[in-house]
Amino acid sequence: MIGEMVGELSGKVIGQRIVHHYHGGPLKIERTMEEKGKILGNEVTLLATFVSWERPQGGMASKGHGVLMLKNGEKAELRGAGISVRPKGKGWSMRGARYLQTGSAALKKLNDVVLVFEIEIDPDGTTHDKWWEWK
Repeated sequence: MIGEMVGELSGKVIGQRIVHHYHGGPLKIERTMEEKGKILGNEVTLLATFVSWERPQGGMASKGHGVLMLKNGEKAELRGAGISVRPKGKGWSMRGARYLQTGSAALKKLNDVVLVFEIEIDPDGTTHDKWWEWK
């Protein structure tokens, strides 16, 4: 069951490239995004890179990792994965789960929580990212 919303961020895709596996396998797209917002009431910056590939039944699957940085210098490492869903408008829409590891006192509650997310990426690369605790 989805619990309380723990945060919301927005930002931009700041880089992307095609990643080809020379020993076969699917063509992949790597994107890096930078977002700012609040997680558990703390102002944060997220820098994350994720790789996406086509699913046989249509749509995309992605996995990635990133670093969440607080203004006081504390950090958290993130890992996650998701799949694309029909977008609400133009652009790209994804749903999935993230896991966080940190020594940060402000974010330590999230060490033992699955975070579910929904992210919308507009055609111009603008991102809207919402996080919830999964209970």
